[in-house]
Amino acid sequence: MLHPALFGLGIAAVSIPILLHLLKRKRRPIEWAAMRFLEQAFRKRRRILTIEQLILLVLRCALLVLIALGVGSLMLGSGTMSTSSITMVIVIDDSIGSALQVDAASSFDLNKGFALRALDELDAARGDRVMLIGSGMPARGIVVPETSDLGAVRDLIRGLGATDSGFDLDGALALSGTMGSESGRTDRRVLVIASGGRGFVGGRAGPGSSRPEFDRIIAMNPTPELIENIGITDALATRSLVTQRGVRLPIGVRVGLVRSGAGLGQDSRSTTITVFDQEDNQIGQRRVEWTGTQDTISAVVAIDPGSIRAMGARTAIVRVRIDDDANSRDNTRLVSVATRSSIRVGLIAGPNNQSESSGISPARWVRAALGADDRFGISILDIDAGRASALLTPNLDAVVVLAPGALDDDGWARLAQLRIGGTLVLITPDAAGGSLGWLDRVAAMADGFLEPGSVQIEHERPRALTGSAELSDRGLLSGIRSEFDSLANTVSVSRSIRLPVGSASLSLVLLDDGSAMALESNAGDGRGVLVVFGSAFDLEWTNLPTRPLFVAMMQEIVRQGVGVGSAMPVVLSGERIEQPVWSVSWQRVGDEPSDASQSNQAQSARAGIIAQLDAQGVTKGYAVVVPDAQAAITTPTTSEKLGRAVLDWVGVDGDDAINWIEPSIADGASGVDSGDEPNNTGLLGSSASGKSIALWMLWGAGFIAVVEFVLARLFTVRLFDARIEGSSG
Repeated sequence: MLHPALFGLGIAAVSIPILLHLLKRKRRPIEWAAMRFLEQAFRKRRRILTIEQLILLVLRCALLVLIALGVGSLMLGSGTMSTSSITMVIVIDDSIGSALQVDAASSFDLNKGFALRALDELDAARGDRVMLIGSGMPARGIVVPETSDLGAVRDLIRGLGATDSGFDLDGALALSGTMGSESGRTDRRVLVIASGGRGFVGGRAGPGSSRPEFDRIIAMNPTPELIENIGITDALATRSLVTQRGVRLPIGVRVGLVRSGAGLGQDSRSTTITVFDQEDNQIGQRRVEWTGTQDTISAVVAIDPGSIRAMGARTAIVRVRIDDDANSRDNTRLVSVATRSSIRVGLIAGPNNQSESSGISPARWVRAALGADDRFGISILDIDAGRASALLTPNLDAVVVLAPGALDDDGWARLAQLRIGGTLVLITPDAAGGSLGWLDRVAAMADGFLEPGSVQIEHERPRALTGSAELSDRGLLSGIRSEFDSLANTVSVSRSIRLPVGSASLSLVLLDDGSAMALESNAGDGRGVLVVFGSAFDLEWTNLPTRPLFVAMMQEIVRQGVGVGSAMPVVLSGERIEQPVWSVSWQRVGDEPSDASQSNQAQSARAGIIAQLDAQGVTKGYAVVVPDAQAAITTPTTSEKLGRAVLDWVGVDGDDAINWIEPSIADGASGVDSGDEPNNTGLLGSSASGKSIALWMLWGAGFIAVVEFVLARLFTVRLFDARIEGSSG
């Protein structure tokens, strides 16, 4: 149906020449004698001339109608379906799954084409408005609230790129509820889901969320093609710290892969894993083999520790890459590794921190285990407990406290500050015994680390250590798990402090009665690791210092603890980037500095490196944002599953409440309701778009103008000849 207002104007314009023609015919002729001769000559051709003039009248009227309606349709719209305005919410899938290549184009190209086609059916002059929402985790309002500037929205859609995060349909639909649901509204509300459904895992309506109300829901029918894709789900250095001097322990990158799509169940195939340094030099490679229906695999790629070089903040970044496939965004992953030229350890021991029968002090045992010179890449600084507040400086990587009872209030406060900045803190009981009040200081240093109820116990029968099965896979001693049983079988504990495990700690070492001999804090909050032993490094407490396990244990705790405390947590794309307590600002490497109050979660939608800056503007650590490979799994989503998730949110009921459109509409043709035959029906149900109608009208007007011009010339000559003939006759 054409625009009613323009239709009326066209009829009015066309009626003018018709009325003039009719008024002219009503004149009564006055006969006079000489006129009889002219009438006799003209009467022979009157009928032909009348028909010719009527043809010209019809052509000129049609020309006026087509020009008026064609120009009007371009300027004011076609008025399809109804004259009431439309508020359209376009949810476009820009998640990592949309980067999948389907034939020659990506799924995201189809999504954008679908969104642009829907946008083309709106008319700004009619009062139509549009809201644009990106559903890459976390969903964000690209154009919120709705706007009538359709051209600007069109440019935004064309400039969008895929993110590295999952498909957040829940968040996108929640944002669409910001339109409100006022009663008595006159606009028609349309929801458009521009998504092929890749990587969608399910939807749910959150409690108390605003439920948007729509009159119509239009969605892309999920593409059913099975396309093979392999992505990196995990990559972690086997050692968290590399030293440039002294002993360089072997290091590698443990890589996890996931496979999905058409390759499952076929013959075995291989994938090459390559590791590069930050200068893009290859430093390691390994080929892994897939068999049958295997969909996950894990492998360690050995790398040369001498190739690790810091990029800043004493952190090195290595890049893991696999072979190119249908989705390139999950083929690369960054890994951070802490680096040091050497590890600086502060050692705090009291003046009498030694039991009466012990011949060697705990401080000497620690020195022997960590290394007395630079051959181990560790330097030790003795710190007097009474002057700890002045001597504990930020350049220390670790602090070992063997006499916690000798520290004053200022010393404990300084120790807590160092831990906040990333320094490893290891504390043991005083070898000479004494009050357990220092445990309250430890509990205050880390919330949830230690529960109340610590008591000192004299074991009637010396306790042994449990085996490697009780060690945490992510604990500081995981690196010696394979040899732990053989090293620990001769260790016995005669005296210990029972350490109740808190919510923010885990057992580092267990006694055979199930109690914890040592606790470590949960890593990942930007603070240094806190380790507390329940037994002093003294022979009256335990024979541990005399056993080979002590050397391996101290080396692992210091090296891994310093590395874990220095490294920022790995952030999955779309998740929130936690700010360390010392960080006041942050910025993506290569971007302008950003205020820490801005949405870190939104900025994590794309993989990269986030630099954390302290109050002085110095970069103290890097957070690595990695792609969500699980969201890139190519298993297609069914229209039933996607539709159910949408209907759970919006105020539309019924199995046929969603109009499913084939993705081919992005190329200019649409198959409605799963049909394969293209037709000219628009998304909103009109027979053709306003612009298409207008162009056909203008082309028709041009053709009629040419025909009218030729016939007018011809008929005018014939009329003139007839009049000459009549006058001469």
